[in-house]
Amino acid sequence: MKINKSKFSATLKRFSPYTPAILIVAFVVWHLFIARNNYIDICRNDAKIRELEKNIAQEEALIQQLKEDISNTESDTVTINRIAREKHGMQQAHEDVYIIVPAPNSQQTQTNQDED
Repeated sequence: MKINKSKFSATLKRFSPYTPAILIVAFVVWHLFIARNNYIDICRNDAKIRELEKNIAQEEALIQQLKEDISNTESDTVTINRIAREKHGMQQAHEDVYIIVPAPNSQQTQTNQDED
């Protein structure tokens, strides 16, 4: 196939002032919206990273607080007794422990009474 050089150069001269602008716009559009690592995805990922870093900071603060609580409870017998009573239901020799069970839902009791 033979290209007519005069026709090609005439076409090139006609579009030459707009060619750099078109190429720049195409390049920008490509990188903003089409490319694999486009600008929109980068912004979304940056927002996720900031959120996760905030979560990490909160969890580290919680870990530090729990470590302080552990170090405080290791030497404090009153706190150890309180935790043993509340979480494990333990009691001293001269005490009686009463466990209060919450009442069932009122709708369930009404349904059971209606069936009888």
